Amino acid sequence: MNRIIAVIAGSLGLLYVLPSVLRGLLPHLPTFLGVPLFHILPRVGSLLQGLASMALGIVLLLFARRRWLANADSKAGYTKESEGEFTRFIVTPAPPPISWPVTLFALIFAFGTVNGGIAIMSFFFTAAAAALLLMDQRGKAASQSRSIRLGKEGIEIDGDLLRREDIHHLAIRNKFGGNVEIVYDANRGIPTGEVLGLAARRKLAAVAYRVEVESGGRVRLVAAGLDDATARALTTEIGRALDLRA
Repeated sequence: MNRIIAVIAGSLGLLYVLPSVLRGLLPHLPTFLGVPLFHILPRVGSLLQGLASMALGIVLLLFARRRWLANADSKAGYTKESEGEFTRFIVTPAPPPISWPVTLFALIFAFGTVNGGIAIMSFFFTAAAAALLLMDQRGKAASQSRSIRLGKEGIEIDGDLLRREDIHHLAIRNKFGGNVEIVYDANRGIPTGEVLGLAARRKLAAVAYRVEVESGGRVRLVAAGLDDATARALTTEIGRALDLRA
């Protein structure tokens, strides 16, 4: 599914990054392809409108690249490789969830304002779409793969060896995991925004688990952007190897 989304987003991104070039090719394309493209491609009438079209295209291309590189099953996971006395763990986070109702709303208005020549408004909706598609609310660490090495002496994180006797605690944390309630008002009902916000938070919390190790009075990140099962499995592997109680 990630690859399909990436192809669609990438194709739209190219349409908006290179509208002038593609419009020049329209007369040479078959009718069944040229006519739809004529109506889809933005009409660049000024420099500002051209910049707005390019900005939207770049956002879509960046999103397409992220989706293309994401796991095919959109799940977190890890692999193990033996390296002599050590075992290397390569941990891949789950991609950040997207609140599609809100994102589609921003994209529809971004497309509409770019195609309609409303450049100033198009920048606003493009920025909103960029925030929804490209920003990871879990933090930078949750969007990056992590590599650690585990051995009898301890655990190596970012080139630093944390010795087994110095490790106090292994922890699984999730700052988005708190319970949130919606108060029902018989006169007003439940606002749609609150329902969408709660749904988005729950989706985010499901892939926002972090595994951390406490050593020498410091907290070091092992991996982030995990689901509950992956976080527990990784913690168990580390705890067993180091003979710790997670």
